[in-house]
Amino acid sequence: MTKIFEPFTFPNGVTLANRIVMAPMTTNSSFVNGMLTSDELAYYKRRSKGLGAVITACAHVMENGRFAGSLSVASDDMIPSLRKLADTIHENDTKAILQIFHVGRMGSRKTLKGIQPVSASAVAPLRDNAEEPRALEEEEVTELVQAFGDATRRAIEAGFDGIELHGANTYLIQQFFSPHSNRRDDKWGGSLEKRMAFPLAVVDEAKKIITKHATKPFILGYRISPEELEEPGITLADTKQLVEALKGKGL
Repeated sequence: MTKIFEPFTFPNGVTLANRIVMAPMTTNSSFVNGMLTSDELAYYKRRSKGLGAVITACAHVMENGRFAGSLSVASDDMIPSLRKLADTIHENDTKAILQIFHVGRMGSRKTLKGIQPVSASAVAPLRDNAEEPRALEEEEVTELVQAFGDATRRAIEAGFDGIELHGANTYLIQQFFSPHSNRRDDKWGGSLEKRMAFPLAVVDEAKKIITKHATKPFILGYRISPEELEEPGITLADTKQLVEALKGKGL
């Protein structure tokens, strides 16, 4: 067990002071515009002491991808706020990793200011009081891939040491991978390979942005929920194939 207190160096050269990492946990504490509150900064300042890295609560990459109190990385106006968060975590010699996401069909008109949630297909989640989302048009899917890239650039400019793509917990990236929420018949859905297209496109876009904008080694991670309860849903066999595809991406 003593090894957990030893430094760890990723293949890309980023070194953590130890192997203890704080998992991303939702705080629902940001302002309505997605900027950080003083409560959030105090929360991270207290909890980042003695850790190798902190993965933040998820930050939405587009305004139609938020939930109540979620942190925003949806515009350049958010960079000063995000920089405060990165600096706060760095005060404790801890690496700061920004988790980025889009809520997809798990959103609601109430938290999206009356806008209908969007997803891969117009299929409501199997949750009480869930709303049916609007299926994204093909050009909107392309815009979303770009939005994840833009969010990656903002994380770099704000001084973070890495990002984690939130491909789990039933949010949009997972929704494209899931046969329950993705019933598309274009290049973004259908077969298992096509359902992997959006997650892999987001990874590729993030990698491209890191190569272009990062001036030092930058961590790129991907969070996975390996199975779903829904029928049809993601199976462990599906996830193994996604992991195989991700293995060659340099995460």
